[in-house]
Amino acid sequence: MYLTVLSILLLLPVIFIFKFIYSVIYLPWKFEKHFRKQGIRGPGYRLIYGNTEEIKRQISEAESKSIPFNHNVLHRIAPQYHNWSAIYGKTFLWWFGSKPRLAISDPDMIKGLFMNKAVDKVEFDPQTKQLFGQGLVGLRGEQWALHRRIANQAFNMEIVKKRSMKFSPENAF
Repeated sequence: MYLTVLSILLLLPVIFIFKFIYSVIYLPWKFEKHFRKQGIRGPGYRLIYGNTEEIKRQISEAESKSIPFNHNVLHRIAPQYHNWSAIYGKTFLWWFGSKPRLAISDPDMIKGLFMNKAVDKVEFDPQTKQLFGQGLVGLRGEQWALHRRIANQAFNMEIVKKRSMKFSPENAF
């Protein structure tokens, strides 16, 4: 009886340690190796925290600089995407803790991903959910199909052409 209880108590920490090593060390290493074979690089994985410390540092650096008077605000809003896409290309792998994130900025690839029904979108973290709300970017399944149908009606080419005439430079004040 005591031997069984003792063996269970000793086995639980061993299982916990193996799960920790598997999820925090082995899986990130395996993901990074898999994407590197495909030619996708990115900032290296840091144990437990991923790239969050580097992201915080880049955001504080970006906030300390003044904003130039143009429409290119990516370097201010998301400096990590701006910096890493300049270093690693339009597609790169970064880490949110021990979870990998694939950043894609190639418009054709993004269109292909949105059109592919087999690709499952990542669940938003609470801050991103506040930013996008229940818009087309964050929806899935039937809700996504309904919103997409509505958006397609509002943005077909004839309607967009008519609206763009109203916003042409000749009509600007």
